[in-house]
Amino acid sequence: MTLDENIKVDLHIHSNASDGTYSPNDIVYESMKKQLGLISLTDHDEVKNIEITKKIAKENGIKFLPGIEVSSTLEGELFHVLAYGTDNFNKQLLELLEHNRYILEKKDDDSIRYLIDKGYEIDYFKYEKYEYDNSRGGWKTLNFLIDENLCKDVKDYFTRLFNEKGGFEFPEFPHTSEVIKIIKKSGGVPVLAHPYYGKDDTPVKEKLDEFLKLGIEGVECFHPNHDIEKSEMCYKWCVKNGLIITAGSDFHGGFIEERSMGKPEMKLKDIRLGKLIDYI
Repeated sequence: MTLDENIKVDLHIHSNASDGTYSPNDIVYESMKKQLGLISLTDHDEVKNIEITKKIAKENGIKFLPGIEVSSTLEGELFHVLAYGTDNFNKQLLELLEHNRYILEKKDDDSIRYLIDKGYEIDYFKYEKYEYDNSRGGWKTLNFLIDENLCKDVKDYFTRLFNEKGGFEFPEFPHTSEVIKIIKKSGGVPVLAHPYYGKDDTPVKEKLDEFLKLGIEGVECFHPNHDIEKSEMCYKWCVKNGLIITAGSDFHGGFIEERSMGKPEMKLKDIRLGKLIDYI
């Protein structure tokens, strides 16, 4: 496939199938407003909205790359791997995603028990029966605590109620190497998402070399959490090692208001899709 190198791209977008607030229709409408020519839906461990988003996007003249943001653990840390072009009927892949969703749901339950043990007056049975409108974004525990006036927002959730210093650690997902293998076995391409999402002074070469050994085939060099220097260093590392280079806004709709679809503003000529072109 030949694509116009000047089209704007955003290859990291979330819908209300995971923790975003936008429906497939909303995502395509916003893409059109931002004059994007190529988008990718990459919900957390979920494929539910991919086909409908692809259909609506193509009906409106927007190229679509199917994706998933898969949770993994490496040396006790959470790392997300963007899986592009997978066969979403692959049994092993579906089992991995189901397992990860189970871990996330169990984390929700454990979070409430943790707060109860700390002395918060929470009715666990009320929590079990709780349902929320997924157009709010986020997840069950967050929305429940907001509605119970025990939490203001996602920032308050992670800085005051839950943090490793407070004794509550993030759950352990399958090892990053195993996640990469399953993505490849399902016919997809594994791309490391936002390697510098949080504060991290690890040199780019040292960090990315480790993921290269694990079989990563690309890096999301351009992301709202990357400063210009980190983006450029990741880009140069990918060029040197012949890897795919992607860019994405990590858009979640109103759930993370400071992020805007199409930001950072990148064109196809600014990145390097390599064989990902074959999945569009």
